[in-house]
Amino acid sequence: MSDTSCVFCDIVAGNEPAARVYEDERTLAFMDTHPKEPGHVLVIPKAHATMIYDMDAETAAAVAQTVVRVARGIREALAPPGLSVIQSNGRIARQVVMHVHFHLIPRGVEGEPSGRSAEEREELAQRIRAGIEAAG
Repeated sequence: MSDTSCVFCDIVAGNEPAARVYEDERTLAFMDTHPKEPGHVLVIPKAHATMIYDMDAETAAAVAQTVVRVARGIREALAPPGLSVIQSNGRIARQVVMHVHFHLIPRGVEGEPSGRSAEEREELAQRIRAGIEAAG
């Protein structure tokens, strides 16, 4: 069920813009609007869940599969020497948006657009989408 006060639920519903990287019936991956590094992607369940504890097993499995699929796409598209996968629960853990999400942050990528503008985010999203397809 969608939470109308949740920006990620608004993105899922198409009411907020996002540079979408991957989508299936349970999950959505899109470019972070405040990237830590070029190619920073968020993976979320489409069904609202505030924290990891709130997801059912099937949704958690779908999210994990999407995290791996997108990670492979990032590797294919950007060839980062490293990749951080970060997931936080609760304000004390520095969770800012109260909808469970995973950060996929490529590390050590040089010479790529920062991803700070909408155009750069879409360019990186397109490359990562192609990387997902190439990685299978």
